[in-house]
Amino acid sequence: MSKILVIDDEPMITDTLSTLIEMVLDYEVVSINDPEMLIESELLKEQTFDMVISDFMMPKMDGIDTLKAIKSIQPNVVPILLTGYSDKNNAIKSINEVGLYYYLEKPWDNDQLVTIIKNGIEQKQLKEQVDKDFIIIKKRNEEITRLYDLLQKDLNDEKDNMANMIISLANLVEAKDTYTEGHTRRVSGLSKMIAEQIGFNDDELKTIELAGIVHDIGKVSTPDAILNKPGRLDDYEFNKIKEHPEIGERILKPLTTMKSILHPVRHHHEKLDGTGYPDGIKGDEIITETRILAIADIFDALYTDRPYKSGFSIEKTMAILHEEADMNKLDKNIVNIVEELVKSEKIFEVYAKEKALKDQVNNM
Repeated sequence: MSKILVIDDEPMITDTLSTLIEMVLDYEVVSINDPEMLIESELLKEQTFDMVISDFMMPKMDGIDTLKAIKSIQPNVVPILLTGYSDKNNAIKSINEVGLYYYLEKPWDNDQLVTIIKNGIEQKQLKEQVDKDFIIIKKRNEEITRLYDLLQKDLNDEKDNMANMIISLANLVEAKDTYTEGHTRRVSGLSKMIAEQIGFNDDELKTIELAGIVHDIGKVSTPDAILNKPGRLDDYEFNKIKEHPEIGERILKPLTTMKSILHPVRHHHEKLDGTGYPDGIKGDEIITETRILAIADIFDALYTDRPYKSGFSIEKTMAILHEEADMNKLDKNIVNIVEELVKSEKIFEVYAKEKALKDQVNNM
């Protein structure tokens, strides 16, 4: 629960404000009528406040000095100043001294005051969350750098270290993009399942499974702010995202054992009608492995939660895939195979396996 400190030398004012805040916003309120006593006490060291609302004109210690003293102890508190008409100009001049969030003239409008308080608390909570996310992202970037350094060393002996290399590649994407955690494993599993229905042999199944694991490795170069943006991307951001297939191919190209998956990695966002990226290839230029990977990638993106949307229902997911196939953007035969896997409920084995893996990790 948010906690607010209300300071005014008139008990009637603090009582009125406290009652309003507690009844309308359900926040905890502490009222003080003597700011000097507050500063001299241990209250500010014993309790943390989200917001302080102080009168400007008070005997012994005015509102600006009071807020300065409070912010020296609790720098993240959100300060609001109540002013009379006659002292408004002096209050405004002092705004920068305390980083004032808002000043409000007496007599105040209750609805306006409630809105100001609510917005101030929400802004503070948002800033705190951003600060926490920044620390997490910083640690994640450090891990990405460490993993990438390990990968570079593995290049000298790629055959003997293939297993470790694949794990490092997958971890690069997972560490970079928390919102799509498990996406590469699910796409790998879906691609293999579709390929089995088509009749791929063991070597071909290993290839498509591997392609699914590393298909998004190029996103290692995408800025976190774009990759994890909880909203629609602008043109610049979308163009940065669209670079990841080419970057992924460049990362894998030095590895001779990765040669068979270069086409799926580079072209998994291509469309049969030539409207995809990065090269706009179409029709027979897009091999079966790439068509499978593209559909598995789209299926998982639609069906699971993303930064900017909740996952669609299985019905809506399949409707979109069929619509894309009817428009000659996706391979209709492969979409029909996915439909059969949905009807038999076999496709959900991939998601059950991923959930079991997460539960196992969480219980460790």
